[in-house]
Parts: sequence; C-alpha cells; structure tokens
Amino acid sequence: MAFLGVASLIGVIVSHVIVLFDFIEEMHEKGEAAGARSSGRWIERIRPVMITVGATILALFPLALEGGPLWKPLCYAQIGGLAVATFITLLLVPVFYAIFVLDLKWITWT
Repeated sequence: MAFLGVASLIGVIVSHVIVLFDFIEEMHEKGEAAGARSSGRWIERIRPVMITVGATILALFPLALEGGPLWKPLCYAQIGGLAVATFITLLLVPVFYAIFVLDLKWITWT
C-alpha cells in the first residue's frame, strides 16, 4: 500500500508542475517579460496548490491514525511525500524554468 501511495503521489506532483508551467505560458501569451514570469509572479499559483495539498494532508490524518494496518502505510507515504515534494516542486520549477528557458535558451517560445 505504501508503493501505491508513492505511485499516486507522482501523479499529484506532475499535475502541480503542469499547473505552474501553464501559468508561465499564460503570462507569455499576455506578453509579459520573461524576467517577470520567473522572478515572482509564479507566487500567484502557490495558493491553489497549497490549499489542495493542505486539504489532502488534513483529510488523510484520520485514516492514518485509525485506518488499520492496510491504510496506514499509504496515508503516511502520501502525507510525507506531499509535504516534502510540494515545497521542492514550488522551489525547483521556477529555478529550472529560469535556467533552461532564460539562461541556456534550450526552450524557446514561438
């Protein structure tokens, strides 16, 4: 069950990355400068991500505490993974964007 929790966690984190990159692309279509896209405007996307992660973590606590031996490993994997991976994702996505798009220009907007 812990492996199932980790497998589903991967899908959640990938969706967070997609949300952040979609926001960057929306700002690009509006014509905002590349530096503004990476420097601080992405913070607007933190609130929805943190609300969904917080609600999921809080909802998993009762099942983790009283769910029995089958559900506890899944819940603990989800709670720990979401808490750590969300902060890593919110920090690394803008950094990788700045490196690969702004600095190295490996990805260009058409």
